[in-house]
Amino acid sequence: MPIAASLLVAFLAQAAAAPAHDKAYWRRIVDAKFDVPAGETAPALAAELVTHLGDVDPVMRDDFAFTILTAWIYDKKLVGPDELRPMVKTLEGNLARGIGTAGTDAVFLRSFSALTLSVIAARDNATPFLTDEEFRYLLEGSLDYFRNERDVRGFDDAKGWIHTAAHTADLLKFLARNPRLRPADQPRLLLALLDKQRTSGASFAQGEDERMARVAISIARRTDFDRAAFREWLDAARAAATFPKQPTVDALRTHQNVRHLLSALWTELSVDERPSEGADAARQMLRETLKGLF
Repeated sequence: MPIAASLLVAFLAQAAAAPAHDKAYWRRIVDAKFDVPAGETAPALAAELVTHLGDVDPVMRDDFAFTILTAWIYDKKLVGPDELRPMVKTLEGNLARGIGTAGTDAVFLRSFSALTLSVIAARDNATPFLTDEEFRYLLEGSLDYFRNERDVRGFDDAKGWIHTAAHTADLLKFLARNPRLRPADQPRLLLALLDKQRTSGASFAQGEDERMARVAISIARRTDFDRAAFREWLDAARAAATFPKQPTVDALRTHQNVRHLLSALWTELSVDERPSEGADAARQMLRETLKGLF
């Protein structure tokens, strides 16, 4: 059995064999500033937490599972590469579970798996451990999920955040900062943002535009920023954001979504004062685009 497959089997077995801990147990960990309880290990508990990413209880899912995983994976780095690799495989698999459906609770596992993958992608940016092949697989899977996810609800009063578009944008944002990203990938990421506005069937109104704008900013701040591709993307965005000659519900929705994305991008670029020739160039190109729209 290949090493990667054996690690995945071990991870799944570990998660299945782990005793279920109640919410009070996880609350004590949060209250203790994410210290691992005596006699336990972060990797073993992380395997259990991954199973709660699809929980309909927002406290268990957001406040405990995702928050503790973030602390142990990124902040404290208590879960090492050998444990992260099978976790990535599990999370990547979760992205396809129930894909194409909308309005069901299956969306929570997909959405929060994408969000947890964003934390792992940020960890890889800080302390690289993914191979080129693993990075490429994650990038392609993330783009596939962004394109294929049909449940784009933002917030539910009873069950909390769903936010698939925002969570996947977070993942793409960190992948866009990775040195392994190829110049040819930049227009693919930008086009994915534009396509999401066109094909989502929803008006994004709960902060998704800001999260997606940060993907474009991550691209603009790269040393290999493809200015020509960015300009072509802005041209396509301007066309999509122009008031439709023959208004329909779908055309008007796309019109507003893209305008909001470009507005969020302008705001984010304007308040980000970190020096960057690429960001400066993107800001200038975007200014010219907005002059023709507003």
